[in-house]
Amino acid sequence: MDYDSILKRIEKEKKDEALSAKLYRYTGLVQAIEFFSQRLVFDQIVDAAFDFINELLLVKKSAIYILENHTYVPKKVKGFSTRLDNIELSIELNDLATYYGNILYERENLIKFLKPEFIDSLEINAVVPLIIEDSLYGIILFQNNNNSFGEDDYIISESLMRLINTALENFNRYEKLARINTELDEKIFNLFAINQSSKVLLSDLRIDSLYDIAVDVFSELTHSKITGFILFDERRDRYTLKSFKDIFYKVKNVTIRLLLKGSCKVNPNKIIINLKNKQDCEYFNSLFEEDSVIADAQLEQLEAMYVVLLLKNRQILGFVTLSETVTGSEYGDGIFELIESLAASTYTAISNAKLFEMVNEQKALIQRKLDKLISLNYLTRNISSSIRIETLQEIATKTLQVSFNVNKGAFCIYKKETNEFEFSNTINIEGCKGKNVKPNQKWKRIFEGDCVYALGQSTVAEYLGEEFIEDIGEVQGVLIIPIYLDMMETDVLGAIIIFGYTDVQLDNEENMLIIDTIAGNIAPVLNNLLIIQMQQRFTLPNYIELFKRDLKDEVNAALDYGIELSVIQAEDQREFLFKGNSAVEGLKENFKKVYPFSYNNIFIIENSVDEVEIMGKIKECTKFDNMKIKIMKLGAEFKNFAEFFELYR
Repeated sequence: MDYDSILKRIEKEKKDEALSAKLYRYTGLVQAIEFFSQRLVFDQIVDAAFDFINELLLVKKSAIYILENHTYVPKKVKGFSTRLDNIELSIELNDLATYYGNILYERENLIKFLKPEFIDSLEINAVVPLIIEDSLYGIILFQNNNNSFGEDDYIISESLMRLINTALENFNRYEKLARINTELDEKIFNLFAINQSSKVLLSDLRIDSLYDIAVDVFSELTHSKITGFILFDERRDRYTLKSFKDIFYKVKNVTIRLLLKGSCKVNPNKIIINLKNKQDCEYFNSLFEEDSVIADAQLEQLEAMYVVLLLKNRQILGFVTLSETVTGSEYGDGIFELIESLAASTYTAISNAKLFEMVNEQKALIQRKLDKLISLNYLTRNISSSIRIETLQEIATKTLQVSFNVNKGAFCIYKKETNEFEFSNTINIEGCKGKNVKPNQKWKRIFEGDCVYALGQSTVAEYLGEEFIEDIGEVQGVLIIPIYLDMMETDVLGAIIIFGYTDVQLDNEENMLIIDTIAGNIAPVLNNLLIIQMQQRFTLPNYIELFKRDLKDEVNAALDYGIELSVIQAEDQREFLFKGNSAVEGLKENFKKVYPFSYNNIFIIENSVDEVEIMGKIKECTKFDNMKIKIMKLGAEFKNFAEFFELYR
């Protein structure tokens, strides 16, 4: 074989070797394409990238650096005998992905991004950047076997870089998509939770029950160990704890009372307050009058980490406190969005409940007013139909007690002859009944037709006198409403005196107006009854006709039912008395049916025939002997109604 043929064969073998090497590289590149086309995680991509670079670029030594906490840390190393240092993130490296984004293989390019001494110490001649979007997540630096970077090396390394970076981009997109899906699932769950929770909150209109529901909802959805619900208490003018829930039942008694500062500035955008954040904590403490130490100590009872304010038009309705979660995990953004929505729903629910409560209170108030008007109407009718002063007084006092909740009071009749008010009917002060009050200077307005009231226990003595204190007992004060006719001059007929109500104060204007109206309705009726009473003193009934009518009825009833019946004639044989016949008054005490035909001739109808009993009752009530008694029995002296009158023919 000649020399030329040997050279040709060697050249052919070299070409075959070069071709085999290329074929091997491109076969490896195809495998890399197949591998990186799969769905991979970050660590798988990094490990495979390092292995493919080493295998296809025939490197002598190499290292892969990954970005961790603003520093590139060596993760895998090949061929270096010394320990590799970290590479600090620099402006140049940060710009590599944005402004260059390709393989570095010449020294003048390498030193633009890496320190020359670092390049020389490691003897590297190429760098493959690992890029996700516009950020440099890592670099693979290496030195190949022949210490030169040819065209084939560039093609293979660039192809590998694009495959690796595409895989990293895909991984990043998958991660983002997974996070978005997780967030979307969380949002869907939160929307569902908000929907269901809002339904529960808005469906209950009982304010006390709503506090417990709100705490349960916040506790369940946030997984807070201890959840507190604080609202503004209008009665105490402070923010007080309405309800709380401790998952582990460690906290038993909690007291929170915070007074809102009048000059505080409420930030409508600051709903969630992180108490571990100094600025947030200072803002929260600036809202209240209490010292920050006292406020913090109160919230520490609930181990509060976060405060969720319930705001409306820059006003703080209340707030919810959240402690550490049961799992120990941090509260995410989704949870805070959920909390804000729940806070809005809770505010709406509480507002609705308060409005509903207010409507019910107004309804109850209107019903009470209507009941009073109905009672007043009934009382007016009954007053108008009263035919006796005693009946009028009883109706008035009973209605005042039952329908208008008068606890202590009296109906007084004014006696003009003696200038005294008589306690003729009373409410829960029976010891005063029948007593008289002499009006003093404080009663002056009563005689002018005006109401008078004074509060306090001492008013009893001031208006009525010391002798009434013990009988009346504890009072709210004294309210005197005159019963009068307003004619040419004020004509006082009596007064309604009230010492207290069971449900309201004595100076309640509505009750004063109602009782003044009652007194106004009583006045004309009482005046007429007093006139009738006066006329009755000078007018005697026709007792003979009354006697005939009653006797006929009694005789018929006795004959029908076999009842005993006697007619007694009593003649008073004493001399005539100008002051009246005391025998008549005495007989009326023991006998129901007494008919004085004249001052000394009296007839009595009695359902008895026992003469001893009848005589005894007559002597008991007359107490004198100058009485001539004649007893006529049905069935003996007379047989029927007509026969009785035959006895006197």
